[in-house]
Amino acid sequence: MILDVLGDGKWHGIEELRQQMDLTSEEMREIAAFFGKYGFAEIDDANSRVKINRAFKRILAQNIT
Repeated sequence: MILDVLGDGKWHGIEELRQQMDLTSEEMREIAAFFGKYGFAEIDDANSRVKINRAFKRILAQNIT
């Protein structure tokens, strides 16, 4: 579900995602950190937001079609 939201390639606030996914703040931060660590997403810690990276977005798009 989180990949559906991030799949648009736009920046999304950590709090926005947390509410949509019905997760705790810590759970959402761990997911964002995982995506960032493995290069799936860009993390903007200063503004508490996340955006899927272009290469990973292309991989997702190929698996959908």
